[in-house]
Amino acid sequence: MNENLKQNDLFNASHMVILICYTIFSTILIGESLLLGWERWAVVLIIVGVVTGWIVHIRQNLSESTRLWVYSMMMMATFFFYGMHRTSTFDLCAVMGSVIMIYTMTGVEALVWVCQITYYFTFAYDIVGMILAGEPFDSLVITRSMLHVALITMVGWVARVIIDRWRMVLNKVGNESDVLKAQIQRLNDFLANISHEIRTPINVISGLIGICIKNEQDDEMRADLESIGEAGQRVGNLIGDILDYSEIDMDKLVVNEENYMLSSLLNDIVMEIAPHRAENIELVIDVDPAIPSVMKTDVVKLKKIIHHLIDNSMKYTPEGGIYVHLTSEEREYGINLCVEVTDTGIGMVASEVDNVFEGFYQADSGRSRYASGLGLGLSIVSGFIRSLNGFLTLESKPGEGTCVRVSLPQKVVDEQRCMSLRNADELSLGAYLHFEKYSDPNVRVFYNAMVRDLVIGLGARMQRADNLEGFKRIAKITHFSHVFVGKEEYEEDPDFMEELAKETLVAVIADYSFEPRKDTNVRIMRKPFYCFPVISFLNTKLGDLEDEGGRLYARGVRALVVDDEPMNHMVAREIFTEYGMVVDKAMSGMEALSYMENNDPDIIFMDHMMPGMDGVETMKRIRAKLGKERKDIPIVALTANATSTAREMFMREGFDGFIAKPIELVELEHVLKKVLPKSMLSVEKPETLQVERKAAKAGKPEKAVETAEAEKETETAADPLVQALEALGVDVDAGLRYCQNDRGFYEELILQYAGDAAEKRANAEKYLQEHNLKQYEVLIHSVKSSSKMIGAMTLSEHARLLEKAAEEGDEAAVRNGHNEAMSEFEALSVTILRQLGAEAPAPSAGPASSGDVMEFGANDGVMEFGPAQETEASGDGIMEFVPAEEQTDPVGDGIMEFEPEEVLS
Repeated sequence: MNENLKQNDLFNASHMVILICYTIFSTILIGESLLLGWERWAVVLIIVGVVTGWIVHIRQNLSESTRLWVYSMMMMATFFFYGMHRTSTFDLCAVMGSVIMIYTMTGVEALVWVCQITYYFTFAYDIVGMILAGEPFDSLVITRSMLHVALITMVGWVARVIIDRWRMVLNKVGNESDVLKAQIQRLNDFLANISHEIRTPINVISGLIGICIKNEQDDEMRADLESIGEAGQRVGNLIGDILDYSEIDMDKLVVNEENYMLSSLLNDIVMEIAPHRAENIELVIDVDPAIPSVMKTDVVKLKKIIHHLIDNSMKYTPEGGIYVHLTSEEREYGINLCVEVTDTGIGMVASEVDNVFEGFYQADSGRSRYASGLGLGLSIVSGFIRSLNGFLTLESKPGEGTCVRVSLPQKVVDEQRCMSLRNADELSLGAYLHFEKYSDPNVRVFYNAMVRDLVIGLGARMQRADNLEGFKRIAKITHFSHVFVGKEEYEEDPDFMEELAKETLVAVIADYSFEPRKDTNVRIMRKPFYCFPVISFLNTKLGDLEDEGGRLYARGVRALVVDDEPMNHMVAREIFTEYGMVVDKAMSGMEALSYMENNDPDIIFMDHMMPGMDGVETMKRIRAKLGKERKDIPIVALTANATSTAREMFMREGFDGFIAKPIELVELEHVLKKVLPKSMLSVEKPETLQVERKAAKAGKPEKAVETAEAEKETETAADPLVQALEALGVDVDAGLRYCQNDRGFYEELILQYAGDAAEKRANAEKYLQEHNLKQYEVLIHSVKSSSKMIGAMTLSEHARLLEKAAEEGDEAAVRNGHNEAMSEFEALSVTILRQLGAEAPAPSAGPASSGDVMEFGANDGVMEFGPAQETEASGDGIMEFVPAEEQTDPVGDGIMEFEPEEVLS
């Protein structure tokens, strides 16, 4: 049968039509048989045939063609039973003519022939019966018989002609459709290829523009360069949209699931969108704290879905606000992540809503004057949502705005809430937020909903005032731990706010254009005002970083760092020596046990994932040894496994504290205060100690250090090392941030990175040749983490994909991406060594063996490089919950309080 016919809707409908006609014909025949006293046994067979036909149709065990022939044979048998009775002889023509026309729908000429033959046989049977019965056979009977046979012959011929013409049309349409599909495929391939070709020079231009911006001293020229850079970024984003749309249109989307943290995802989205948000548009992000902290999906697609929805709302919202609300619904497979994006924009009419998900669609000029881009955003969103088995709804009214709701299934990795407070019962929150300053009532609703949901969800207590006098009144009688103030509210009486900030943590919520005083005591929380920065602020205490005008130090405290990754030792040494500690290292659990035989450190920082003996087992063996000697040394888990369940597990196993990588100073100081005796800690002026530490580390007198600092300040912006690294796509600023903005430490870190590169590449080749994907996964994980540590994000991402392929056992994917990643690794390491004037070491025959434990003092500068092993990404910590509260304004004075069992006023 012609494939075009099989795919035709009329052919597919013919099965049901024939079965229904067969049922109706059989029902009429059964009634006629009973009325005329025909054979009763045939009635039973007819009923069995009808029931059998419907069973075959419902179960669909047989192919479409086979089912069609089954229905036809049963209908022809029923037709013969009807025609074998003399009263039906001259009715057969009308019945069979109708049947033949119905069978034209099938497009099968053979079935038309079957109908004709069945008619000829049945009619001949009747004529022979008439002759044998001696019935009159006059000229009328002869002419009628000839006419009926001719009619059926003609009807059959017409039916076959219709089928032939129909087949020709379908073949022509099919050929044209194939040509059109081929053209679309070529167009999509062209778009993909040209997008790739354009993206390469655009990336180079963007990188060079970034270098020029850093080197340019003229403000006007810098502004022009920044405009060029922004234009290049827009072009890059448009190219990315074209590639995404091409994949969707060609049905080539691949879902790559991975674990992700909602906090990290939203932070990335906010960082990308915030610079493009107009200050007259309020972006409010409301996240339910009950959403699980770690989930699993295709995080790249999820990020693009949320990003496109917010970006689309920003395009079509000339003023007012955008409300992003994230919640979750429990399901047997995990949760449905529900994302709702509501704006106060210009809205859409019904016809625009119907077309908005079509590719390259943009509405009329009345809307397009607000919009830029290719009109692919919602098409990409719709395609990604389908690939993730989710669904989307859209509601919009002209002049009122648009609301898009998305629901996406997610697997739950960590059921702990995505945010909570460390010590909610110790918090006393105040807020001076006058939302009536926003002219759009929807924006006021957005902000009220976000504050209410956050405070109630976290179980905190807040008093909020909407006028300055009311806020001053409650500030006099209440000792707040944290206060939130709007920019305009701060500017009403900045002296009062600065004075309050001396004894209370005060956060001013402001746009990027706001510049605080140089001597300000308040902290600036840049818009958009959303939950995760708020949580970070609430989990900070006034004395975490400063105490009595100084900073926390642990002078002379002997710390043992147990970690199998040399770069992690470098980072730990740099940070811990900032606090005056003496740092020793061990490259494995066995080395740590050996070290403990002859040494008694004051504190031990223990990595978790290490080859051989992991951190938990090492900790338990050290505990057993210390128990026999009646000693107690605090052991702190120092690991990137920072999910809330991991924190609980470490504490349950017997660790005294937990610090996530990368090390946050606030968390480190919190743990030091908790586990070390007060006699080992001191608060000193940071300026003096900083100079002393740098002088000690460099082996120079204090004056020499001051001279070096002065020289550093007068260096020109042109930096060959930075330019060389940025030309290779390295985000030097990110690497410096990881190194606490210590340039010397950063150079030391990248030198270590480059020194290990040759050996890591050799081992990677060795493991790949041996088909040892497990060891390859461990090694490439190390490349991923260390590359991210120095700011080589592109190489880190390539290594991540290789790690994922190795984890899944996909050796073909590993081999496809291995050479490119290793070439990038080699180019980067060679550049680093050349810029720093070092020589690349020859790779050893196998993994390096670790040596003796080395001590890092404050001024020895000695370190030992061990094997590159697995390290992990960072994560957020665990926090605790307290009962939820509600918001009221019982007095009506503009002061809102969150109390149990009350309703928001």
